[in-house]
Amino acid sequence: MVSLNQMPINTRLRAIALLLLGATLILFGACQRLAPPKASPPPPPTAVLFIGNSFTDFNNGIDTALQGLASTITATRIAPGGYTLEIHWNQRKALERLQQTPWNYVVLQEQSQTPVFDQAKFRQFAQAFDREIQRQGAKTVLLMTWERPDSVIYGVTTANLATAYKTVGRELGAKVAPAGLAFERSRQQKPDLALYSDDGHPTVAGTYLAACVLYGTLFDRSPLGRPATAATIPRETQVYLQRIAAKTLGY
Repeated sequence: MVSLNQMPINTRLRAIALLLLGATLILFGACQRLAPPKASPPPPPTAVLFIGNSFTDFNNGIDTALQGLASTITATRIAPGGYTLEIHWNQRKALERLQQTPWNYVVLQEQSQTPVFDQAKFRQFAQAFDREIQRQGAKTVLLMTWERPDSVIYGVTTANLATAYKTVGRELGAKVAPAGLAFERSRQQKPDLALYSDDGHPTVAGTYLAACVLYGTLFDRSPLGRPATAATIPRETQVYLQRIAAKTLGY
């Protein structure tokens, strides 16, 4: 092999220039990878109603975390602890709220064990709500919850919840926000980041991750690059959770 010193001067200069160009391109690529993700434009004005229970309500609500991802989102929740969709339907308060205000989306979160323990009941009341949601001109979104460590022995696992939610979502023609799959992805990649307690209730980070999944599901765009506005979560953790949500959704 001929060394640089043995080359004619013109050839040597061209070789050096090519080496410098290659190094510059490699450095530029590395800088691009390290740069913070570019935020996509915010979605149009959107009103979202959440109907769920404490899984939705904890940490000031998934609705509040969702609003933090874009100022164009207005969201609120009806989410008393322990409620099923059946209880919501029979007590009528959620239906009254649905009928009183124009909504773009209504997010249904079933009690955390019901989709596995009694999928027929989950289907029955998701269908009932979906008919009324469509009648009001809104769209139904099913929020897939995550597995409960205290109920895994009874089959309340990520896989079984995903099957139940995807099945009912397909029957309704409704979007499913796969928060449970995102939780599992994060658990595999960063097991030291707590997203839920033993009874399944989300931590602040878990609530934020669920909101990121919902953002991507509602608006068909990646949540990666949204402003890091959750004051109680370190910025790098917010970016990580945005990335987990994006990967789960296929972005």
